[in-house]
Amino acid sequence: MENLPKELMTLAESRLRSLLLKWPEIEPTAVGIEITNILLAHSEFIYQSCQRYSRLSEYFLTLNSPGELLTKIHFIEPSVLSLDEHDFVQKLRSFRQWVMSVIAAKDFLKLQTIETTMDELSALADQFYTLAREWVKHQMAPRWGVALDTHGKEIILIALGMGKLGGKELNFSSDIDLIFCYAQKGQTSTGRRSEDYQIYFTKMAQKIIQLLDSVTADGRVFRVDMRLRPFGDSGPLVSSFDALEDYYQDQGREWERYALLKARPLGLSTDITNSELTQQQLLMQVLKPFVYRRYIDYSVIDALRKMKRQIQQEVKRRNLTLNIKLGEGGIREAEFIVQALQMLRGGKDPQLQKQSLLKTLPELVALSVFSEEESQQLRTSYLWLRQCEQYLQAFSDEQTQTLPQDKVKQLSLVTLFGLADWTEFLATFEHHSQNINHIFVNVIGEAPQDSAKQEDHLINKWRDIWLLKDEMAENQDDNIVIQGLKEDLTNVVSGGRGQDKLDLLMPLLFAECESQKIQLNQATAVFNLVKKIASRTTYLELLVENQGARTQLVKLVTSCHFIGKELTKFPLLLDLLIDPKLLYSPAELSSYHSDLRRNLLRVEPDDLELQMEVLRQFKLSNQLAIAACDVQGVMDLMQVSDHLTELASVCLYFAVEIAWTQMVAKYGYPVGSSIENKNFGVIGYGKLGGYELGYGSDLDIVFVHNCDSSLSTDGKKQIDSRQFYLKLAQRIMHIFTTRTLSGELYEVDTRLRPSGASGLLAINIETFAQYQQTEAWTWEHQALVRARYISGDDSLGERFNQIRRDILTTDRDVEALKQEIASMRVKMYENLNKEKDGLFDLKQSRGGIADIEFISQLLVLSKSKEYPELTQLPDNVRVLQLASQLDLISVEHYKLLVDAYLLYRRLYHKASLNGGEKLILMSDIEQSRDQVIQIWQRLF
Repeated sequence: MENLPKELMTLAESRLRSLLLKWPEIEPTAVGIEITNILLAHSEFIYQSCQRYSRLSEYFLTLNSPGELLTKIHFIEPSVLSLDEHDFVQKLRSFRQWVMSVIAAKDFLKLQTIETTMDELSALADQFYTLAREWVKHQMAPRWGVALDTHGKEIILIALGMGKLGGKELNFSSDIDLIFCYAQKGQTSTGRRSEDYQIYFTKMAQKIIQLLDSVTADGRVFRVDMRLRPFGDSGPLVSSFDALEDYYQDQGREWERYALLKARPLGLSTDITNSELTQQQLLMQVLKPFVYRRYIDYSVIDALRKMKRQIQQEVKRRNLTLNIKLGEGGIREAEFIVQALQMLRGGKDPQLQKQSLLKTLPELVALSVFSEEESQQLRTSYLWLRQCEQYLQAFSDEQTQTLPQDKVKQLSLVTLFGLADWTEFLATFEHHSQNINHIFVNVIGEAPQDSAKQEDHLINKWRDIWLLKDEMAENQDDNIVIQGLKEDLTNVVSGGRGQDKLDLLMPLLFAECESQKIQLNQATAVFNLVKKIASRTTYLELLVENQGARTQLVKLVTSCHFIGKELTKFPLLLDLLIDPKLLYSPAELSSYHSDLRRNLLRVEPDDLELQMEVLRQFKLSNQLAIAACDVQGVMDLMQVSDHLTELASVCLYFAVEIAWTQMVAKYGYPVGSSIENKNFGVIGYGKLGGYELGYGSDLDIVFVHNCDSSLSTDGKKQIDSRQFYLKLAQRIMHIFTTRTLSGELYEVDTRLRPSGASGLLAINIETFAQYQQTEAWTWEHQALVRARYISGDDSLGERFNQIRRDILTTDRDVEALKQEIASMRVKMYENLNKEKDGLFDLKQSRGGIADIEFISQLLVLSKSKEYPELTQLPDNVRVLQLASQLDLISVEHYKLLVDAYLLYRRLYHKASLNGGEKLILMSDIEQSRDQVIQIWQRLF
């Protein structure tokens, strides 16, 4: 235990003597005296409580070790519900003094963390509220009866704990902020009189407040503040759920959203009935849409800035510069940081929907909003301030957050924090405040119009031009662009607030274009995007608030048609521009699966619409990040294709999982399947099979199963087991091709299945094998070269791989094979080639991509009998590499073919990104074309 400075020891000994004189019957222990001295030195509150209650003095003075203070304090026995009002009020208050003294003692003796203290204080408030409510209900029952629903279950008066109580972060002398509400309207029953619920619950709430808040000779339990309820002091004391919902939908303000972030129905989980829990859950569902928007919500930044400015004005007016809660870098700023990010992103990232600041911080790290270091820094400084607040309030049970002028209290703080003197304490306080304020400025910042950067001459120039304070831009083309934009945007912008944000944004974008040396008439894609989002003020706010987002927007959209098109079609992707570190750091290939799985776990299993939306948003956001890395040269062509292919494969896997779960729920399991074994798989062909997907690629897939039974499924609604798999394939197609707000997931082509469009959508694997062996055309075996098993049960995948090996290693007449392949290539060229006027069709012109693909397919089909290892590789580059290692083609020809193939793919890829035709000047690729044609002629 700590050694007290002389001044504090003198104070402690004086108070101890007074207690021993007051309670001479107590026989203290040596440890008890040592512990009590420390407590009395630091806390006037504990001293006064011991003066009043001999039992409390005896408890501290007779301790044999500090650890005895950690023994669980049993709450008041339920028998107090039968006490009369006078005795009940006295019992609540005497127990409050006892338990608060013990909690303060554990803090002063450093027996527990501040997190534990806040949790204990919050649990105590829950217990006092519940006990008061039950006592009032017991007293009212004879006359008014109880509130019951039509099923005879009790309607409960629910108190929403707000602020620190809601977050289970209550401090020592906190008010408790409450909103009273109840689930449904009705009349009480079983009493002498029936009463409307509104009146009944209002009477109950009034009495609860009186029991907890009124001051008697024993003090009060908690100050109760009801000003956060709808309409504040002028509003009804109690509201039905319907009334709450109507109020927040029609009149809810931004500060009320902020307040409701921490809202939590009071009551300890061990004491809550199932009926009350159901009502609490319903209440939170009612509030959730108001608090959390389903999109990234940048309007909150402005609202929080206004709230912060009001607080700063109050701090200045009241000279609260040493206030650890409201001052710069204080507790309130730490709360604003986390709650701003919760309001900003909580609708899109449900894991942020937590009442506790400390529990939200790790989620912000997991989402890469904060680094681990930033999170730890904020946590450490916040908890230091909360510990300081706890000490300040436990000194005298005062609701204060201001550092003391009193020398004794200053000395207490210095001693409790183990510091040398008050100067070192103030330096430590300043350090933690600066930590918080630095992060606060990064997250909340200052309003753009108040920021120094807004005085940049470039922005001022464009603002004057946009607002017609200056009649003309220097460039006539710019004037034409601006005039057209003003006309277009005026028709779509939403209200006065939207116009204000637009007037802030457009000069910023013009200035950004000029700083990147981009003429306004070359930034059409940027302004088309602004037209698309002009009616959504929240998106305008995003771009106003984030200079980095504007920079990335102009850079990427003007350099890449694909990115501009995607952002214009799906503005929800704009939030990806905020953090370049994330934008240019795509997911690891192995993490796509776990990331999408985590996103889908937050969706109810029967909510197909939301599941489809999650799949689409996951695909769109990751595809945009891949494109950004592509444009900036962070990834090469092969890496881009690997990422796009893995992204599609993961989406396909989960589409199958979703469809399977819903089918089984409806029809039960088909014969031969189980939870572990679907007996179903998906084969990928073409670019999907060959790891060569591009941005606009469709997915060539074939569905297979291993069910040969016509017996029914085992569900309540039974169907033929083979029919089950057809319906499963249709459900998967529905998930992929249904157009939601975020468009289609992927275009899917299933025409490579046996018998093409006229064949079954899902085919038995043995039927697939028989078809490939007896009916398939040579071109279908060519397609099989670039096929691989994408998703499904391992045993089915092994069977497919065996079928593929068997087909590809078939002994063939090589000359006849060459003729068939060459004939097919001629037909493709004649029907699909688009070359014209000296332009080369990268895909279909002779000497182009298709020729190289056909060469690799010829090598596999003609040589796999002798070299079966050729069947292991579905992609062209590795097939050609292996062929050269096996001396099937020369190393020189291998290099020429691969160099040409990668050149064509890069050009094709670039054309896809920029929305152009897949045509290139013949002169630019003439050498590669000629070399491919020469190799073709030698092989064929």
